[in-house]
Amino acid sequence: ASQIEGLDGLILQFPAVVNRENAEEAKRLLQEGKLKVSAVDAYLFGSQFSRGAFTSGNERTRRKAIEIAIGAVDMAEQLDCSYAGLWLGQDGFDYPFQANYSDLWDREIEAIREVAAHNPEVKICIEYKLKEPRMHLTIGSVGKALLICEKVAKDNVGVTLDFGHAMLGKENPAESATLLAKYNRLFSIHFNDCYRETDDDLIAGSVHSWELLELLLVLQRLGYKGWYGLDIFPYREDIVKACEYSIQNIKSLLKGLEKIDIPSLVKAQKTMNYIRIHRIIREVFYPLAD
Repeated sequence: ASQIEGLDGLILQFPAVVNRENAEEAKRLLQEGKLKVSAVDAYLFGSQFSRGAFTSGNERTRRKAIEIAIGAVDMAEQLDCSYAGLWLGQDGFDYPFQANYSDLWDREIEAIREVAAHNPEVKICIEYKLKEPRMHLTIGSVGKALLICEKVAKDNVGVTLDFGHAMLGKENPAESATLLAKYNRLFSIHFNDCYRETDDDLIAGSVHSWELLELLLVLQRLGYKGWYGLDIFPYREDIVKACEYSIQNIKSLLKGLEKIDIPSLVKAQKTMNYIRIHRIIREVFYPLAD
């Protein structure tokens, strides 16, 4: 990780990657590499939770999931990190009639509330996704994630907006970020890309550069101060280069944003005059040849 130019921190999984036995060694290695921990994610999507983690009907399994999540919160504090991540990919259903939807919803809320209450100083970041590994995830959209936060009613519970997950759910990431920020629930961002059919975890900016550009613009206008994270899975590309290219793409777009006539853009948006809007952006990124 320390070889990746432009990388400042890591997301670690508890207990799969970092745990109570190796925490101090991990802390030492991070300090040597001059890296911070941006988040500690609870590993709640393995085979032991194939029938649900927080929503499991087996109370022993459910308690185990909650204990792991609380352990991730404790580990975040130990590693001087303010964020613990929850991606509840096994919570949901696959078939009609398979689940009692009310019970799933209630168990999800109760478990998240318990984890959040453990340490109010650590922010709990809920990462939503439409599907996979479940065909229907309980927290499958920005709207459901936001409603969960409001029902949990804890200030330290918010959302991780994953670019690819939003695109998979046919959302506009910039709109989703705006909605979350309006309710003070935008805690974290994961950058990647996909073709909107599966969670491809491609290099950030490789497919949907316009949507990425708009998200970056909106994050600036919202005053977002959290981490810019990467969640990519290079199957064939060199991992270091794929991460560096993602970072370079984001930085290049941010540099381009500095040249956009924002007052003119805002004025054009009031009338939703797309031709004018696109001209303002085009003048920066690909001006017409003389």
